[in-house]
Amino acid sequence: MQKLFAYDENEGKSMNNFTLYMTTDCNFKCRYCYENYQEQYYLTEEILLKIIDFIMNYENKEKLSLSFLGGEPLLRKDLIYQAVNYIKEHYSDRIVKYYITTNASLIDNQFIKFMKDNEFTIRLSFDGNKSTHELNRVKKDGISCYEKILANINEIEKQKLPYSVRMTIVENTISSMFSNICFLHENNLNNICMIMDVNLKFTKEVYTDFEKQVEMILDYYIQEHMNNNIFSIDQIDGKIFNFLCDFGNCFSMCDAGIQSYKIMPDGNIYPCAFVTNNKEFIIGNISEGINTDRAKELVLLNYDKEDLKCKKCNIRDFCHGMKCGYMNYICTGKVNIPSDAECQCEQIFYIAVEKLIKFYLEQNNLEVEKKLGKFIEFIGKSGLELSTYGKQVERKLRNDAKCKR
Repeated sequence: MQKLFAYDENEGKSMNNFTLYMTTDCNFKCRYCYENYQEQYYLTEEILLKIIDFIMNYENKEKLSLSFLGGEPLLRKDLIYQAVNYIKEHYSDRIVKYYITTNASLIDNQFIKFMKDNEFTIRLSFDGNKSTHELNRVKKDGISCYEKILANINEIEKQKLPYSVRMTIVENTISSMFSNICFLHENNLNNICMIMDVNLKFTKEVYTDFEKQVEMILDYYIQEHMNNNIFSIDQIDGKIFNFLCDFGNCFSMCDAGIQSYKIMPDGNIYPCAFVTNNKEFIIGNISEGINTDRAKELVLLNYDKEDLKCKKCNIRDFCHGMKCGYMNYICTGKVNIPSDAECQCEQIFYIAVEKLIKFYLEQNNLEVEKKLGKFIEFIGKSGLELSTYGKQVERKLRNDAKCKR
């Protein structure tokens, strides 16, 4: 049987990643939100402390990551303060890396200082300029708070906190993708992640527009980088590693339910955010523990052995759909079968990254080393195989090293 899980080889070696849902409620009602909870859950102080004790004692690893999520987690800002302070008081010997995903509407200067003091990494749900942002991100009370959100994000950037801007792409924002990338970069918001809506559907016209937008974004990215105006787009920078590495053309799912866990306010534990509204995917709770065998079983039960759609695809190693199993599941009912829109997006991003790699290979070796050297080095140290393009980059760097002798 082919290798299905990326975590099999390293199981038990890496740190555990916990996500704590502070509430399933939100002060926004975004039109593209995939969360559809039948019941609203709010974390209580009593359950919070039990969850923290469970997390800190699970496998007793020295390092772990803890992400605060919702709904909108800052609706329970008081409990976030309490969670971090409780860990510092009772588990001071542990190394905890904190994350939070927020719409930034409820952030204040006190909380920014708190995040800075505790070295949070912040994931900001923000779609770009005002007209785009407010197309789909609507407050429940109908009152715009865009200026406040942008001011909060600018303050986070000013305070040099690590962050990423998560810009969700849906059909009605595709035509403004390029202009919004420019908007973010011009506002010095330089760590950008374009999130494709899981329910995205392409008509011929929308697909053509998406293709054009990605092409313009790549040209702008290259131009800015060559002018030393560096910024990051996850769908470009984050794809370079996949492009240069040969994973063996297989489905290699993430560590959902094995080293990554989602804990709901009622104490139930799920493998992935995409299935926290489906009790069939419960893999444990804070009273009885985590059943990783159940997590693996859920993947196998929802795995398509025929794999007719993907097994001969030439960009399989590159494809996000070969990593994010539960995103696939909510779209197609199978963890290893991505949606048609996901396939189309990945094909377009593959062409873009291929164009970028070819561009770098035409540059001087100093530029190649600066842009791609770290990827080649990491792949080598990890004992992984280089792809065809990875080998080209390695040869160019090796030949340059010989010339310098």
